[in-house]
Amino acid sequence: MFLMNKIILDFEYCEVLETFIRERRICKKELIQIGAVMLDEYNEEIDCFNEYIKPKYSRVSEYIEDLTHISNEMLEDKRSFEEVMDDFLAWCGEDYVIYSWSKCDIGVLRKEIALKKYHHINLKYMLRNWLDLQADVDRTLKSRTCLALDYVLDGLGIEFEGTPHSAIDDARNTAYVYQAY
Repeated sequence: MFLMNKIILDFEYCEVLETFIRERRICKKELIQIGAVMLDEYNEEIDCFNEYIKPKYSRVSEYIEDLTHISNEMLEDKRSFEEVMDDFLAWCGEDYVIYSWSKCDIGVLRKEIALKKYHHINLKYMLRNWLDLQADVDRTLKSRTCLALDYVLDGLGIEFEGTPHSAIDDARNTAYVYQAY
């Protein structure tokens, strides 16, 4: 019996500049960081993926820099969305399911894929095998609102590790919720 890996994923992104009018009709945000942890069949972390992305139509605002600690200078020499996504999809492997905290990340990704006309042989598989862990937890707890990650961690008696709004740290903490769930 084969059990697939679980990939717990988080993105950080910034706003497409208003001067890119045509682009903003398709996509208003660009990814600047992908953070993910891979869990095995025993829900133990076996690998992680953490990459910054140089945006094509954006600049990191002061607000986003304060929130994420990601600066424009940090992204200057980073690779493009397409290059990082190619590596991420290769890292995911063959059989997996992705979990993210809310539907926001998949929505941002779908729009950026459309804007940049990104194609990859494994892209459809990834998008079809994407689940919203926050919605599952909310249903289980019969919550009428979308519960924040830090609130759920606190309720589980788990202290947030790392820096909030770092994609890799948010992914790892979401994995702690998955493991407890």
